[in-house]
Amino acid sequence: MYNRTQLSLLGLVGLTSLMPIQTALADCSGRCAAWEAVGEYNGTNPDLPKTVPEGEKFQDALAKHSSTWINDFAWRDNAAWERDFRDETLGGIDDAYGDDVDLLLFAGHGNSSGFYFGVNQDDLQVHYNDAILGDKDLEWLIVDACQVLKDDAGKWNRWGWPVFEGLHYILGYSTNTFDKDSRGEDFLKYAMKYGWRVKSAWVKATILSENGTTAAYMRADNGSSDTYNDHLWGFGFTSSDPDNPTTLYYASWSTN
Repeated sequence: MYNRTQLSLLGLVGLTSLMPIQTALADCSGRCAAWEAVGEYNGTNPDLPKTVPEGEKFQDALAKHSSTWINDFAWRDNAAWERDFRDETLGGIDDAYGDDVDLLLFAGHGNSSGFYFGVNQDDLQVHYNDAILGDKDLEWLIVDACQVLKDDAGKWNRWGWPVFEGLHYILGYSTNTFDKDSRGEDFLKYAMKYGWRVKSAWVKATILSENGTTAAYMRADNGSSDTYNDHLWGFGFTSSDPDNPTTLYYASWSTN
């Protein structure tokens, strides 16, 4: 496991202390979630003040609603890296981070090609050509960013066929979305506390957070999977992994 700990210097009277504010656990083998959020874009995009609080609330909700899930890592701002989502066969380290957990939240800027980071490690954007997800562990990816799941003819060949290799869902937006800190928390509330299906919990979280946008999801199935009825582990039926998927499904809805 790659070790990445960001330290904050706190100047106190007669004392300087080193406070670790980012941590990652060892290779995750249980029911694992994680989050990455970029609020400070270092001039490459406008800053987003609510993305990091969204990640923190997501982690708090995980602890509140489940005694069996853990939060495996939490990378924010300059500690959130593109290579965490890039497949290891393409020079990334998703086998240690992005594809090493069951549920992953990203909050930040995006467009139909991918989502953006504030530092170049190894790029500023994770592009759909860089991501092969689910071939190790990841079932559910929340991309709380603008337009990653844009509804046009090219969507299947962007975040669809090249990306789904065991992944169950990408939960995101077709249009622009507003900077909100509640969606990850609300998703877990409905998926865990109330035991809703994954897709239904995301629909509810998007509608609660804002009006006037279009949210979306994409999911995969093969001959033996049933991701339509997917629940998070421990909260109802969970489908087998749709390895080598034969069908992709897309849905979008207005948050009005």
